[in-house]
Amino acid sequence: MEEFKSLEELTVMDEKHRLMGAICGSVPSLEVMHEYLSKEVLNEEVPKEIQGQFNVAKNMAMYSYYFYALAPEVHLKTYTIIEHALRFKTNPKKKMMFKALMNHAVSQRWIKDSGFRHLDNPTPDNEWCKSMVDVMSDLRNSKAHGSSMLVGDCLHHIS
Repeated sequence: MEEFKSLEELTVMDEKHRLMGAICGSVPSLEVMHEYLSKEVLNEEVPKEIQGQFNVAKNMAMYSYYFYALAPEVHLKTYTIIEHALRFKTNPKKKMMFKALMNHAVSQRWIKDSGFRHLDNPTPDNEWCKSMVDVMSDLRNSKAHGSSMLVGDCLHHIS
């Protein structure tokens, strides 16, 4: 169970990072986290409203250094931003849910395999993105509808 932090603990790295570091071999550095997140930027065509919320997510990720339990909230925030951006771009006549927005974006090729840095061999038929629709919808729903599972990596989630 999470405890309410004392005033003195608010600006100290959360102990859970050390515990996770013992398992995975890496304890975060505030400077490295900031450097990493500074490189994650949206292009200038993205509406200011979406850019601002993206910066909120990045700031939340930074604060997870001090409060580990913010990481799942950063995950949820990223899904919320994606949904908001897709709703803005789609401008549907009737309300579309997250999965429908994702399917639409992939079918319109607004989201495509070649847009992801981690894919070494993006396919022209968007196989990775097509499979991502179900995965992201399930992950978003698990965060939006309540979960006590802690996750350590919210930086790569923002990427």
